[in-house]
Amino acid sequence: MNVINILIDSLNRHMIGPYGGEVPTPNMDRLADRGVVFENYFIGSAPCMPARRELMSGRKEFFWRGWGPMEPFDTHIASAAKSAGAVTAMITDHYHYWENSAHGYFERFDCVRMIRGHELDMYSTDVLENVPAWVSNIDKWRPGLGSRYYNNVKDFKDENDFFSPKTLKEASDWLDANHSHEKFFLWVECFDAHEPFHVPEPYASMFTDEKPEDYNCWPPYQDGYCGHSDKWWEQATQKDVEFIRSQYKGKVAMIDAHLGKLLDKMDKYGLWDDTMVVLTTDHGHELGEKGRFGKQPPNYDQSAHIPLVICAPGIKAGRQKAIATAVDVYPTILEALGAKTQAPHGRSLMPLLRGETEKHRDAAVYGMFGAGATISDLCHTYHTGWDNSAPLFEYSANMAYISPGTESGLYIPGINCPVWKMPRRNQHGSMPYPELLFDRICDPGQNENILQENPGARAKMREILRREMEAEGVPEEQFRRLMLEE
Repeated sequence: MNVINILIDSLNRHMIGPYGGEVPTPNMDRLADRGVVFENYFIGSAPCMPARRELMSGRKEFFWRGWGPMEPFDTHIASAAKSAGAVTAMITDHYHYWENSAHGYFERFDCVRMIRGHELDMYSTDVLENVPAWVSNIDKWRPGLGSRYYNNVKDFKDENDFFSPKTLKEASDWLDANHSHEKFFLWVECFDAHEPFHVPEPYASMFTDEKPEDYNCWPPYQDGYCGHSDKWWEQATQKDVEFIRSQYKGKVAMIDAHLGKLLDKMDKYGLWDDTMVVLTTDHGHELGEKGRFGKQPPNYDQSAHIPLVICAPGIKAGRQKAIATAVDVYPTILEALGAKTQAPHGRSLMPLLRGETEKHRDAAVYGMFGAGATISDLCHTYHTGWDNSAPLFEYSANMAYISPGTESGLYIPGINCPVWKMPRRNQHGSMPYPELLFDRICDPGQNENILQENPGARAKMREILRREMEAEGVPEEQFRRLMLEE
């Protein structure tokens, strides 16, 4: 069986058709009509590169380390696919792959096609003249970043110059030339619908009558990054938020339109008969729902409860309620390709797809390095607090920078080689963060913290979380940091 994995960055499930979303997405609906729509699929580690390491290695990340490269002890998904006889290719505009802090992700593919220039890619240094108002609006809150992005896109004429259309066209062209391989694995990755929410017509005005020059399409978030989030919110109006949401929706509509061209190639070459297609994302994106933008701890459902659609020959279309998480994609793809590689933390979804079982996991555990942990089962979502006065260490064979007190040793379960144990400073403020408990059935918007009213559910979720962490061999200090010690 062939596999095409389509990863669309920052894709919110509540915006797309397969989940009854706000944006018409007829081509994602095409996939959903053929496949299985997972209703309880969650991130593992956020944001961008931690999520990709999980997808490409099947290894949980956020308890051990943060943003960084693939590890030398990881079995890369492309290497495993090649061992099963597949020709492998990556087509992407995700510029973090060619940064030093995120190496080792694309080098294992047989073919790599990269579309340059998205967001802050180090692509163009031309002297700028006559910067548009929408760029100045970004620079006010993200100094210099709007201009840097604009330098990369200033010559764009229409939607075909934009990044997701280019990426999906390259993928379509690759299928033209490579569909007849005996077996292939194609990784297609669009950095859209990521910020900046700069989108061409007809999509820019598809969900609003407002003019881009009057608004900021790239608001600040994650205060430690630029320090302007609170000030932006103090002066923001509801129209500001609605405009940003409209441009995000425009990006989703543009992606879907060009995704259709890739699916047309599937039709043309009869690939549905021998090809699995996976459609998912790395994380969602908060769009002002809780007075925040982006993806940041604690990870509410806007960024953590994400889409997953899988189509495969012989699989009955429908909806799947079982709990699943990001590390499960890795063994699913490799089983479809006939690879024998085992995932360190992932569990193949193929038994669910074949109808052999109805249960997959008791719960999904997810979060961001240096913050708390979140656990969701079918009934509840529980966010731990986290104590930033407790020790924090990062475990990796790659030393990004030297920290006093760094040691080496056999610290990662199942890895029989030394790694660095590096002290890290807290990244999310100085005060302990509060616990949160939500009822997933009665409060899908996660608006009411029922921690005090439901101590039984709190105790149950904490016990499942401890059990999952112990089974994965999570470092001991994380139990203290997350205030999970008995």
